[in-house]
Amino acid sequence: MKRYDDPELQEIAERLADPDPGIRRVAVLALVDSGEPEAAELLIQALKDEDAAVRQEAAKVVDEFDAEDIADSLLAALGDADEVVRNAAAHALADLKDPGVAPPLLAALERSDDPFVVAGILRALKPLRVVAAQTPALTRLNDDDPHVRREAVGVLGWLKAEENLPALIDRAKSDADPEVRRAAAGALVYAAPERAGPPLMVILDDPHWQVRCEAAIGIGKLDYRAGLEPLIAASHDTTWQVREKAAEAMGKLRVAAAVPALGECARDPMSNLRKAAIGALGAIAEPECRPFIELALDDPDPDVRKLARWAQSQLDNAA
Repeated sequence: MKRYDDPELQEIAERLADPDPGIRRVAVLALVDSGEPEAAELLIQALKDEDAAVRQEAAKVVDEFDAEDIADSLLAALGDADEVVRNAAAHALADLKDPGVAPPLLAALERSDDPFVVAGILRALKPLRVVAAQTPALTRLNDDDPHVRREAVGVLGWLKAEENLPALIDRAKSDADPEVRRAAAGALVYAAPERAGPPLMVILDDPHWQVRCEAAIGIGKLDYRAGLEPLIAASHDTTWQVREKAAEAMGKLRVAAAVPALGECARDPMSNLRKAAIGALGAIAEPECRPFIELALDDPDPDVRKLARWAQSQLDNAA
């Protein structure tokens, strides 16, 4: 065993070598408080511990250490036999957000065929926004594993490159997995409204309600006013969450033509939808909003009544 000059670190090292995994796990927590640069060496040792609980604990505290010192060990941990350790390592890599780890991540991505490892690496690359990740992410959009495709979508969405838009639109419209379609729809909002708006209008008819929600949110974020009619149609969706997101999006567009549809939503049995509708009517603040807002002043839900009072003040200020 290596000897450390710092007495506290030496004690931790001895505890990490203890036969009892419970003692080793507690020693991992002590590493965080040591403040010694050499503590990273012991953390790497803990990431390779024979006991899964010790490895889990090490992966959880890894963000307290210098990314360059532990990135390779985290990459190795992505292939751990224990799923919890793999998940912790993947999240830790994503949380590092250090451009210095991009080269080893890209190298590991090139040589890996394990879907979990690939998805974890892509997740870690996403917040780094390195251009070198664009080509491998585009390639992985065609991966057999939906988790890999979803993480590849995330990388491309964060890069915000115009040339990636057709590939993201294709995933949003046609991927077999609804989570991939939803992620791709959400990623479109970096583009100009005239580019991303039309496909989002199409996606509002997706068979999965969460994808339809994402499309409505995107139209609102883009302030894509040509999407008003599809949003009005979506305000009659069979799923209340879609109706809610459509109402919120109409509020972001701030056009009076949305008022009748929002008035219907304001009378819906679902209180969350009524809140969304009253909030949208307050954002629009046109005179034709007043009857619906005043009716909501007596709503049985106190949150709706509170929003109605706010919306009424918006109307009064706009008068």
